[in-house]
Amino acid sequence: MLWNKGEGFTASDPQHHGTGIYCTYCIHSTVPAVKSCLHCEASLCDSHVRAHSKSAEHVLTEPTTPLGNRKCYVHHELLKYYCGEDGVCVCASCCLAGDHRGHKVETINEASEKKKEKLRNVLKKLTPKRKETEKKIQILQENRRAVQTQAAGERERMAAMFRDIKGWLDVLEKRVLGEISRQEEKISLQVCDLIQQLEIQKDELSKKMNQIEKMCSMVDPLTVLKDCQLEAAAFYVAVEGKDVRERDDRRVCAVGDLDMGLVLQTLHTGLDNVNRVIYGNIYGEEATTVLLDINTAANEVALSKDRKTVYLSQANQNHSNTPERFQVCPQVLSTRSFPTGRYYWDVEGSESGGWRVGVAYPSIARNGDHSCIGENRLSWCLCQWGQKYSVIHNNKEVLLSHKASCSRIRISLDYEAGLLSFYELSDPIRHLHTFTATFTEPLHAALWVGWGNSCVGIIS
Repeated sequence: MLWNKGEGFTASDPQHHGTGIYCTYCIHSTVPAVKSCLHCEASLCDSHVRAHSKSAEHVLTEPTTPLGNRKCYVHHELLKYYCGEDGVCVCASCCLAGDHRGHKVETINEASEKKKEKLRNVLKKLTPKRKETEKKIQILQENRRAVQTQAAGERERMAAMFRDIKGWLDVLEKRVLGEISRQEEKISLQVCDLIQQLEIQKDELSKKMNQIEKMCSMVDPLTVLKDCQLEAAAFYVAVEGKDVRERDDRRVCAVGDLDMGLVLQTLHTGLDNVNRVIYGNIYGEEATTVLLDINTAANEVALSKDRKTVYLSQANQNHSNTPERFQVCPQVLSTRSFPTGRYYWDVEGSESGGWRVGVAYPSIARNGDHSCIGENRLSWCLCQWGQKYSVIHNNKEVLLSHKASCSRIRISLDYEAGLLSFYELSDPIRHLHTFTATFTEPLHAALWVGWGNSCVGIIS
């Protein structure tokens, strides 16, 4: 900072650059003010503050402007009091003889401290809310980063898949076009061979025709009657020629069109193989051996003979009492578990009643109100009832906006990635929901039936 003798701090003082208020009495230079006198309505630098009157009526404050706002516009006196009834600052004359006579007033310092106390209480309440908001922001930022990382990985995976699809389609295109070319070449060879044979026949016929025309042009009857070649040619045309024509007609008709059925079969087979690989990339490997475990089925449910479908039973099934059996919830687990990998299986439920499908750890409780799938932290499920969908985990249910239009559901599990997805097998296939979790136990397929004539089964 710079000191200007007799004038206090100069404008280069960094502590005063922010106010923009300068000393009223330093008329020859702009010196930042350090105080303002409400009585004098003047701003003073450090030097003029030391020389300023110290009497009580000269109230010094932090540099402020305009100073006229600190005086009563009616009595032109300093605003020293605060009227709580009207919520305004007033002067002494306003309290004694003005509009605020008889009102409950207090000094502006007292009122200011009371307001500060209220603000501090508000601040105490806002502080935890701000921390909570900051935590939410942090969670969202972490979620955004996780999504960005996931999106980058998915973009790379999808780009690789599309490169593979293009490669497979190129190979399939060559195979289909090659099949068309093979058939074309085969038919062309047949046609060329037949044309060659018919050209030979045509030449022979032309020779016989020339002989006959030559004999017909002779004038000597004796010569005509004695020529044996003429009779042979006539016999050929009359008898053998008919058989040759019929044979040639059959051979010409036998030359058919392209076998497009074989071409389309090649195309369909190739596309099925491509679809199978694409499905594997999207949903994982199809789980074809998912059966229901009778030892876990509650007594309220019955299983089909193939152990793939569960029905809500009207009568108690009186299953043997095993430790694995569910006692309260009408549900069942699969015998097969999924401790790793990417798999999918399809299920189909009844149009009436209600049902749930999902996965559960083998450690899920077998008794109690929260042993139903979705109503604990050890299971995840999709629920359908009344053409509505919801997803449930840890007893928290989220209603989905999509209206059910198909009773077939695809369940896709990516164990390592911690993803459990549900798709409605409508046309087109619709993604319903994806759970994200860190799986710590093998997972079993889980089926639950609710009320009415409800049933649900595995159709993979």
